[in-house]
Amino acid sequence: MWRGIAAWPMNTFVENNDFTGKTVIPFCISSSSGIGDSGTLLADLAGTGNWQEGMRFRSGADEADVQDWVSGLGL
Repeated sequence: MWRGIAAWPMNTFVENNDFTGKTVIPFCISSSSGIGDSGTLLADLAGTGNWQEGMRFRSGADEADVQDWVSGLGL
């Protein structure tokens, strides 16, 4: 995550894959930047998939933080 925008390798990955029929929930870990518009920008690049609002975890997040978030998604 660079100032609220996904790193360029993510752009390449998203552009080169088909997300049809997939639910995509972006997330990142950052000590300073928020998730910003990355989810929206990645969804636009993908052109397919059911993109949901993402989550930014603080740099000190641990496994329990991630598990709590995933549990709350209702998937």
